[in-house]
Amino acid sequence: MGFLSSISKAVLYFGLFLGAIFLLPGLPPNTTFPFKEYEITPPRELKGTLETNAHLDGARHLWQDRVFGPECLIARDDGIYTGIHGGEVIRLNKKDSVETVTKIGQPCDYIFQDTVCGYPVGLAFDPQGNNMVIADAYYGLWQVNLDTKQKTMLVSPEQVLPGKKVNRPAKLFNSVAISREGDIYWTDSLTDDFMLAPFANPSGRLFRYNRKTNTNEILLDELAFANGIALSPQEDFIIVSETTAMRLTKYHLKGPRTGQSEVFVDGLPGLPDNLTPDAEGIWVPLGIAADIENPNMFAILSPHPRLRFFLARLMALMQLPFRYLNQVYPSTVVDRLFHAFTEWVNRNSPNRTTVVRVDWNGNIVRSLHGFDRSTAGVSHVLEYKGHLYMGSPFNQYVIQVELPKTNEKEKKVVS
Repeated sequence: MGFLSSISKAVLYFGLFLGAIFLLPGLPPNTTFPFKEYEITPPRELKGTLETNAHLDGARHLWQDRVFGPECLIARDDGIYTGIHGGEVIRLNKKDSVETVTKIGQPCDYIFQDTVCGYPVGLAFDPQGNNMVIADAYYGLWQVNLDTKQKTMLVSPEQVLPGKKVNRPAKLFNSVAISREGDIYWTDSLTDDFMLAPFANPSGRLFRYNRKTNTNEILLDELAFANGIALSPQEDFIIVSETTAMRLTKYHLKGPRTGQSEVFVDGLPGLPDNLTPDAEGIWVPLGIAADIENPNMFAILSPHPRLRFFLARLMALMQLPFRYLNQVYPSTVVDRLFHAFTEWVNRNSPNRTTVVRVDWNGNIVRSLHGFDRSTAGVSHVLEYKGHLYMGSPFNQYVIQVELPKTNEKEKKVVS
């Protein structure tokens, strides 16, 4: 009886503890939007244009151990440009050299200390001058003159920016695209704590920055981790990745539907990241696969706001002692733990890597797959001189695969 009594008391106390976590007011988290139910379309079956193949297996790894987290890749005749952990933008060329172009952020002791070092995750060449526009995840939106190396901050992370319902600063600057007229489109992925992303309601935004007036216009709000963006060839609409919702969203910039948005592609079999447009369509990398065997955690949790609230509060309370210690005794421990966590997530993600090709009507016209993990964690696809180059925030190299011909018979995976 004594044993049963002890067990009963333990269960009671544990229940009271959980109840306190759930019910007590004033405890974190303080999220941008209230916890509400939302829907995510299940991933499509891997058939038709999504049928698996082995085109991405056996990829080459270039500049091994010389680049750390090349998230975004852009190119012109003098080489490939990318931003890396440590805050640098570098140029890679065919001579296998690595040249620093500029640095965003402050000097740091540990290159994965992104909030100090900086991390340029979005890059775009300026059509109106020899400039590069850089979205640094933690230091804001910058313009760099590639001749003089002069840096100009366009949007500060301290700046309160417009929202459809709630005005707030950007939390995670992400992708950038520039129109022929010079307007800069950019995404703020979320405005809640990154570790709460699986639990909080979507808070990502799409902006248009006007360099003449130095103002930001909110185009879309409450996006599910706003990520890559792609302007259409006529620049009459723009596409944005909603990573955690496995979809692409279309926003009309011109014409009778100006200011309206709609789903462009949904039910992608993975989480889309950066978008690379050309005249015929868009390359869309799916960084983490999602299918029946590998369900999307965000989709599982999205219909259950109370469960998400409870998990968010639990996560926020678990973070408190680490945040306090970091304030009292600043160190790289928290950054090292976070880096170790992201590495663990990448290592334990599904083996399938998928890149899809989407035309400008929102049709998936082809897909490339790999299963040997040589292209794991891909975040960006750059078509350049007959090859596909791929970046990733996790890898210490740039991935290269031959660009399969569109009429080549697909190499089937033998299961």
